Amino acid sequence: MPSLKCTQKLLKVIGVQPVAGVESSSPSALLGDWYANLLVTARQKVLLFTNEPTLYSFAVLGVRKPDLDRIAEVFVEHLRLNLAHEEIPAHVIARVVSAYRDMTITRTDNRSVLGSMNDLAEMLEHYVFDAGGPGACNILEINKQLNQSPHKPLAWKSSAEVLRERLLSEVSIPGRPIRRVFVN
Repeated sequence: MPSLKCTQKLLKVIGVQPVAGVESSSPSALLGDWYANLLVTARQKVLLFTNEPTLYSFAVLGVRKPDLDRIAEVFVEHLRLNLAHEEIPAHVIARVVSAYRDMTITRTDNRSVLGSMNDLAEMLEHYVFDAGGPGACNILEINKQLNQSPHKPLAWKSSAEVLRERLLSEVSIPGRPIRRVFVN
């Protein structure tokens, strides 16, 4: 079962006791485990989700208490929206999202991912400000922009590029080869 690895700050806010002794990276999930952090940008709560192996990330703006109470559902809803905005084929999105219907909530355990998330949080704040603030920005476009940045842990590739390579190399429709599409 894949994990949603939450920062201490987020675990405290959502009031969830993390599951101890859970194995990392579920083979049933194409993208493995995800990290989640709670930020404040322009006086609004923001959830930042980052995929552990690809560093693909997306933010959810204007988070309220009911959203935090159903963090797993919020994650799945916004994962679907962001993958669609990245022009990932619908059958691939369906397969990816189905793997995250049941998730365990655990503690973070990879400092490299947390460091990348800190960098992404700073970029997110600047992108939101440059777009005119949370009410004026298109968060899907900002998320897409966040994922175009190269990362040292990814051999200076962008997380969008690594995500696309991973998904399109592992998912195919039986009897039909995958057409590889790379959009920048």
